[in-house]
Amino acid sequence: MKKLIATGCSYQNIPDFNLKIKFTMFFFIVTLFQIQANSEYLQNTKISLNLSSVKLSRVFTEIENKTSYRFFYKNEEIDLDRKVSIKTKKESIKSILIILFKDSNETFKILDKQIIISRRNVSPTQKQQKPKAENQQFEVNGTISDESGLPLPGVSILEKGTTNGTMTDFDGNYSFIVKNPKGVLVFSSVGFDTQEIPINNQNTINTILTQNISELEQVVLVGYGEVKKQNLTGSVGVVDIESFQNQAPTVNVDQALQGQVSGVLISSPNGQSGTAAKIRIRGTSSLSGSNQPLFVIDGIPIVPESNIPIGGTEGRLLGNELNNQGLSTPIGNLNPSDIESISVLKDASAAAIYGSRAANGVIIINTKKGTKRGKPQFNVDISTIIQETATLDVLDAQQFREVWTKAVQNGSSDDDFATSVLDGSYFGNANTNWENEISPGTPISTNVYFNVRGGNENTQYSTSIATLNSKTQFQGSESERHNFNLSLNTKITSLWSFGTNVQASFFDQSNVDGGLVDRMYIFRPDIPVFDEDGNFSFSPNSNFENPVALSQAFNNNKTFLLLGSFFTQLEIVNGLTAETRVSVNYNNGNQESFYPRFTGRGGWSRLQGDGDGFAQDSRSNSSVLQWQSTLTYSRLFGLVHQLDAVLGTTFEEARNSFNKAFGTGFSNGVLSNVSSATVSNGGDAFESASGLSSYFGRINYDYDQKYFLTLTSRVDGSSKFAKENKYAFFPAAALAWRISGEPFLSGSNFLNELKFRSSIGLTGQQDFGAYQWRTLFETDDYGGDPSIILSQLGNDRLKWETTKQFDIGLDFSILNDRISGSFGYYQKDTEDAIFPVITPGNTGVSSVLANVGSTKNTGFEIEFNADIIRARNFSWNININLTKNANELTKIGDDFKDDEGFAVGFPGLGGGRLKEGSPIGLIYGYVSEGIFQQQSEIDNLNANAEDGVYQDELTAPGDLRFKDISGPNGVPDGKITSEDQTVIGDAQPDFFGGINSTWTYKGFTLAAQFTYSYGNDLFWFSQTRAINFGSPFLAENKTTEVLNAWTPENPTNQPRAVYRDPNNNARISSYYVHDASFLRLNTINLRYTFSKEVMKQIDFIDSISIYGIAQNLWTLTDYPGANPQSATLFNNDISGAGRDTNRFPLQKAFTFGINIGF
Repeated sequence: MKKLIATGCSYQNIPDFNLKIKFTMFFFIVTLFQIQANSEYLQNTKISLNLSSVKLSRVFTEIENKTSYRFFYKNEEIDLDRKVSIKTKKESIKSILIILFKDSNETFKILDKQIIISRRNVSPTQKQQKPKAENQQFEVNGTISDESGLPLPGVSILEKGTTNGTMTDFDGNYSFIVKNPKGVLVFSSVGFDTQEIPINNQNTINTILTQNISELEQVVLVGYGEVKKQNLTGSVGVVDIESFQNQAPTVNVDQALQGQVSGVLISSPNGQSGTAAKIRIRGTSSLSGSNQPLFVIDGIPIVPESNIPIGGTEGRLLGNELNNQGLSTPIGNLNPSDIESISVLKDASAAAIYGSRAANGVIIINTKKGTKRGKPQFNVDISTIIQETATLDVLDAQQFREVWTKAVQNGSSDDDFATSVLDGSYFGNANTNWENEISPGTPISTNVYFNVRGGNENTQYSTSIATLNSKTQFQGSESERHNFNLSLNTKITSLWSFGTNVQASFFDQSNVDGGLVDRMYIFRPDIPVFDEDGNFSFSPNSNFENPVALSQAFNNNKTFLLLGSFFTQLEIVNGLTAETRVSVNYNNGNQESFYPRFTGRGGWSRLQGDGDGFAQDSRSNSSVLQWQSTLTYSRLFGLVHQLDAVLGTTFEEARNSFNKAFGTGFSNGVLSNVSSATVSNGGDAFESASGLSSYFGRINYDYDQKYFLTLTSRVDGSSKFAKENKYAFFPAAALAWRISGEPFLSGSNFLNELKFRSSIGLTGQQDFGAYQWRTLFETDDYGGDPSIILSQLGNDRLKWETTKQFDIGLDFSILNDRISGSFGYYQKDTEDAIFPVITPGNTGVSSVLANVGSTKNTGFEIEFNADIIRARNFSWNININLTKNANELTKIGDDFKDDEGFAVGFPGLGGGRLKEGSPIGLIYGYVSEGIFQQQSEIDNLNANAEDGVYQDELTAPGDLRFKDISGPNGVPDGKITSEDQTVIGDAQPDFFGGINSTWTYKGFTLAAQFTYSYGNDLFWFSQTRAINFGSPFLAENKTTEVLNAWTPENPTNQPRAVYRDPNNNARISSYYVHDASFLRLNTINLRYTFSKEVMKQIDFIDSISIYGIAQNLWTLTDYPGANPQSATLFNNDISGAGRDTNRFPLQKAFTFGINIGF
């Protein structure tokens, strides 16, 4: 089929892509020459300082750290302990020094890059005075470095209890005479922990300073800029990168975010290699669109969209199957080791600047950039990963025979199947362990990462390459990921700079069929892998495939991803900077699937163990070109009024295309290409284009570091809507009061930081197809003649989903920042939620999208961080976050619900339904009241039923008893009917969160990361199979749970095994809904870093760390299935919500690696 568009959609003003490549290559080559050509340091360097009541020596150190200037002075002439305060914004060095030494006894002179400080009016006699000689001179020298082994210039070394001291030079070396050889040296530097080391008559003392950046001084990524955490007015979560990178290298970026930030719920539907995670920030808002957040990688917005084409009967089934495995993710191809910082924008104030794509929150990721340290820094990380999979216990062949024989004996049927079971002719003689058959051995994966960073004041660069070869326990499930990362930033002049960021990755993923693990559990153990003729065995009367045969099918996905941007910046005047950025997001995907005929696919012959075979071949391409221009203004007025503003515009064009062909009829399993099919089932092709033009702005005002105001607005115009609804306005405002900055708290020794913040604003959602508002047609074959038929009914009244969000929060820090945290409350109200509305049959289409619903999410978030122990050789830090979110479908249009408030016409799955006034993700079914233990219980209920039957005529002891809740008149009627179905579970947790703890002792670091969830329910669909003996077609294996089935001799609380199941015990009921609360040890990481003294013995190597990581090591839960997070992953949160169907189980992983820096 070729789908046609009613009218065209043109975007002729997008720059030519080839021309952009040429310009990018030109500037790239210029940059490479610029790295070598750096020969001067311009004298009009401007920096910003904000220091209050600090020593003069700290100001010197701050200037030296930010520039290439170096201070020279005599200790006896300059009072380095003099307290000063200074606050400037992008001022010249000369202006800063004038302010610094105004009304003081010091003066300065600038000679090239040297700043000479001297005392005013010092007499010649005073200049020639020398310190009084000690009775005995004792010299101490050494080298000071940071944790990565790099020398630290400007470190202050002071002999404790005296004013005697010095500072390290540019190479981190120092030397001076101490007064007491048994004294103590104090090492201090801005941004590092102070150390005290006894001299003990040592002439050489080397040490390593540990970085200690105040949490409030951290720079946080926000949309189109960054801001100090102390100055935030919105709700922004900051990921601890060290904790994030403690994960195993096989973990995807999205999975590694689990438990890191409050308000962010992440679940992994299965353990298949490369599987995407399901991310929800502050609940589910959309009914039919994606609820995944917007990702922004190095300034490039990436909208989560599935690249899996769906079309045709068999093709559509396969597409849904692959999507259910969770194979699509916008950041799945990123290498976690390349990431430098991650921010999560949660409230409207922070996210509104991204407008129509920010309703589900925004995750901003910046990759590693270059440094100004001069010499290149090389880093190599090599690791090996060993994995194992947790599985369920199932019956062996003898148990299988006994259980089925008992079930038939308990039943009343005498059909051919029952006869063959009772006489034993049904059963085979094998005893096959299917897990062993499709799991060839222990999978071993490898990861190699190489990075080099460096630069100088004018040019900084970083580049990396990485390869991850990931395998799983199951044959045919593996992946390879190759990454390349490049970052360049260079100054042409002091006012003009440009740079580029490039992320390229190639992902080759081989996946087994999503039902393979399920077949491993349920396929009969009494059947051998191969029959006497060497063909794959099949199960008579069964509709399930031989697991080994099914493992020969393959679903191969190859993806090439390119994220690239080129930008240039120009400082127009002091404080005003213009930036233009051109970016491309290109994704090319090839997916090939093949099911040989012996898998039973491609036809309706599975009962005979053979089908026609099925193959699918699809090609998809997507590209997003974006041009972005911004003006950024920053100015400090009168030392107390700080104004920061950004004004910008973006123009974006997205193009998507795919082609797919599929066919059936394959003579063997060798020729697997679609072209080898004897029957062509047709194909599908589609092309789409959409555009987005945006105008945005933000103003941040700060008065005296106490009162903060943020105003944000964005206007988006999208081609996805008709002319009348094309544009939407998304404003937001936020206020914050830094209470700890008030005079009545400024002297507190207990309270370091206390800030109240509040925000309100609008964000939007436009995540659906490019032409939903248009009526579309497609070609078809009618009676052998080509024809054009209606394929989509357009809705030109379709408009944006809009989310109004209100936030309040309190941030605090006490006890010298040893304890910090935040409390927050939010409410998200989504209006005009888009939902598929059923249309009359005579229209020729089944549904049309319309704005018919509203949702609400309310909740609170708590974050707590504590440095429990801070000592020289030992430290212990713990971080805990907790979130409670309540979700509700507040409205469905009157024309789209029944009398009970249920959405009409929605094809629910696993009991999932929508009801006005209820949460999204409820599980519906019958309420189980236990097991009938005596016939008298059944007789009493039958006696009160109008027709003398409460459940079924053949209901007997050992069957489930269901609760009579309602009837045709809305009241209990003494009989179990469909009206008795009600809410039996909620897939949404009451609260969830994470716990991260780190211990350090000398060179050892132990980090543990936990996630937890409480109050969420899961319908274990596979448990219904353990008692489902309903027909010969379900003659499948069972879990060992069935061995405890009810019998007169063993009257348990588990339903009896009975052939034909007259009571329908396997219906969806609360018996199969379990509390899936859990506490999981996601990761534990033990690392040892060799000391600086050891490293000095090895030439050319600055640091070595060895580590071991255990992943998914332990889970505390009452859930009886393999994985309490194993909810089916569909595009929305309604169908399949809270349903565990035995998907690919999570894997334990043990990683051993080494990291080398040189």
